[in-house]
Amino acid sequence: MASHRDDRFVGHFDMLGMSSLTKRDPDLAWSKLSTLSQARDERLHLGIERLDTKEMITDQIRSFIFSDTLIIFSKGSTQNDALALLLLTAEVFTRALHYCIPLRGGIAHGRFNFNLDLNLFSGPALVDAYHIGESSQWLGIVMDDRTAETAKNTPLRSQQGKDAVVRWDVPVGNGPPVTRNVMNWVETHRHTYLGPIPLTVELFYSPMAALFGPWEALSPGAQIKYENTVRFFNAQYAK
Repeated sequence: MASHRDDRFVGHFDMLGMSSLTKRDPDLAWSKLSTLSQARDERLHLGIERLDTKEMITDQIRSFIFSDTLIIFSKGSTQNDALALLLLTAEVFTRALHYCIPLRGGIAHGRFNFNLDLNLFSGPALVDAYHIGESSQWLGIVMDDRTAETAKNTPLRSQQGKDAVVRWDVPVGNGPPVTRNVMNWVETHRHTYLGPIPLTVELFYSPMAALFGPWEALSPGAQIKYENTVRFFNAQYAK
């Protein structure tokens, strides 16, 4: 049985724009936080069938929400743990988008200590996941090399047979983009999108205007995150 001090896969996700929304409209912020919890509950406990072994993967993931942060971690450090964390975080990410909640996240492997009774969490993997996610200037899921290597040793592909983990030049806060492994949520959830291609940033952002105001009122720093996301989105349809 895995110990609460073992190595595992850890995801750190935060909701973009939550701080300003909380100050401007605390009731609306609370409502969206409740909706984020709903998105998690609707998707995080789904079962997964491995394509190669036909094995059903269930009950591998635990999670905790604090303010605008969602922490998700696996029970252990196996291929099944990596698969479960990657696929189910992609499910939560896209479900949150469905509810007009913009998330960005990082996933890392390493030591992670927790005590669910006391709601205590700590470890290098959490710090790494935080930095990987927070440095990314987009809505998306970035992972460290160990997580990607574990996932690529399994048949982790979309319904169209394309890789669910890809290399991408991820925009970061300072300096040029950094080539990293990312979850291709556009490809894994291609069947859920019925809109126009190419997608415009104005159309992508429009459902979230009720939360954060009109596109023109966003700061340049906020706008660039949506622009980078749409650039990634359209690139997947161009392949």
